[in-house]
Amino acid sequence: MRFSSSSPALPRATPGLRFMRCCIAVLVIPWQIAVTAAPPTAEAAATTKTKSFTHPGLLNSKAELDFIREKIQAKAEPWQAMFQRLKHSPFGNPAWSPKARRAIDANSKEASQANDDATAAYTLALLWYFTGDEACAKKSAGILNAWAATLETITSQDQQKELVAAWCGSVFPLAGEILRSSYPKWTTPEIQQFSRMLQQVFLPVLQPGNASFNGNWELAMVDALMAIGVFNDDKPTFDRAVALWRQRVPAWLYLKKDGPLPRPPIGAPGLASEAELRKYWFNPPGFSDGLCQETCRDYGHHFQQGLASTINSAEIAWHQGLDLYAGEEKRLTAALEFHAGLLLGEPLPIGSLPAGYQASGLQPTWEIAWHHFHGRRQLPLPLTERLLRTRVRPMDFSSTINMAWESLTHAGP
Repeated sequence: MRFSSSSPALPRATPGLRFMRCCIAVLVIPWQIAVTAAPPTAEAAATTKTKSFTHPGLLNSKAELDFIREKIQAKAEPWQAMFQRLKHSPFGNPAWSPKARRAIDANSKEASQANDDATAAYTLALLWYFTGDEACAKKSAGILNAWAATLETITSQDQQKELVAAWCGSVFPLAGEILRSSYPKWTTPEIQQFSRMLQQVFLPVLQPGNASFNGNWELAMVDALMAIGVFNDDKPTFDRAVALWRQRVPAWLYLKKDGPLPRPPIGAPGLASEAELRKYWFNPPGFSDGLCQETCRDYGHHFQQGLASTINSAEIAWHQGLDLYAGEEKRLTAALEFHAGLLLGEPLPIGSLPAGYQASGLQPTWEIAWHHFHGRRQLPLPLTERLLRTRVRPMDFSSTINMAWESLTHAGP
């Protein structure tokens, strides 16, 4: 099942349930100074010709992780409150028992179990880094090792395996990246075995992309490709993710400069006509700056899933010296403000949505985007800020699919 367009804000979700729900097609100068890496150079912003990858270098750099640890130790807010959620989450239990298997059936509960294990591995890796509790590191590594030694394939009756590979493949590397840089007892042979699983099981499913499906689907695949590319020091995979991101984001989020109609996704010839394109966008009454290809699908739910993947990918690229944010800054910030307004019940541009629409439930994302555009770029995003402060941070629901603990890892004061 999935949430309907009339769903309220999400309740606290237990492992498994939060995954199955989704399986259908104020200045922050102290934070900025302490943890933001130097912005990519103009040359780096235009090319992916990096000689090597930076580790840790997925959603957080070492400097950022150290900064968060210092804030937790000082019991500073909002980090302390968010840390307590992490610590007391079911995913933060060092007694977690992984459910590794040879094959994941993406059409069954096996998919949610795999995603839960990935989230637990990441949660425990963060706890290890922030507390030094070796039991957390040992269990996180144990989860990764169990899957790496067992998993051979991801299957489905349809193309659902792409989405499951994307969600799991974007979170497993987050745990591995932290452990490899901080836990020497995760051995080189174990790391190599984990790397082979990512390469041999996940990449074949992810690399083709999927231009014909809804945007959140392919963007989730991009997120996983980006994470795996960095963890494996695999430049061709990283470059593939960058190319897909640059193609898909302008076809998923609309700006008036695109013309009277949105751009069709590259590689989707079935969306060439105006009628096909409008149907693909779920027939909005009109096109306004920031409208998403999936806005009229369910008024916020799938937009937020795609937003998380889009921003996660850009954040990973940022830590590798490539500024994907800059090329689509106007598009991304327009989408943030448009959909924050939708979720807050604010008046929207006349004719942009059907009369009587009802916004969907809130997803635990937004924080990384806010951190970049407001914290680094100092851009005013009043609706996004209000949504974060009044609804996202207070929600007792901090992880689902490929969204996990953003308000701990990227929150500012």
